[in-house]
Amino acid sequence: MDFFSKKSNPDDENRLRLQKLVDQTIKAEVPTGWKKETFAIGGLNSVGFSKKNPEMLLVVSSQGRGLIDCSKFELIERDYDDSWDWMNTYELWTMGIGKLSDEKIAVGGVDGGGLPFSNKFGDSIEFMATQWPIIDLIFSPNYKSIYLESETQNCFRIFHDYELKAYGFSYDGNYFTTATSSEVNIYRRLKNEI
Repeated sequence: MDFFSKKSNPDDENRLRLQKLVDQTIKAEVPTGWKKETFAIGGLNSVGFSKKNPEMLLVVSSQGRGLIDCSKFELIERDYDDSWDWMNTYELWTMGIGKLSDEKIAVGGVDGGGLPFSNKFGDSIEFMATQWPIIDLIFSPNYKSIYLESETQNCFRIFHDYELKAYGFSYDGNYFTTATSSEVNIYRRLKNEI
């Protein structure tokens, strides 16, 4: 048996098939029906949406916590407490600040965790790494799928970079975020699309 003979690798074939699907998507920073705002955040660690107030996004960085009202694209609270007594990196939650000070917020970021990858409107975000270490995030609207060749032209490649800390939807599905170590992008569903 020749272990060193070069044969067709099914993993390579599958990767190339998936890359072809990614290449057929719409390359756009913002999917149709959404609006985007970017906030510069140095040393970003994790993010999480409130369940009680789903328009609120808690951002954790090396300098403390910030609270963004995604409905207005506005930073409304800031806390410079860098003691980290307010975060549980094993259970992946952080105590909120300001109007969310009594809420434990599930976070996703450098320690793991995650946010919902789909919403009640049938939108989803797919993580693709067919050109590792480059990561692509694919936004698939209205129950469309990147994995069906007939639907790839309805999907949007919204992220193409090598660094990603977290991504996902709010619990009401009207907002989603992508976060790197230096910025958080917030997407808001346009009202006429609801």
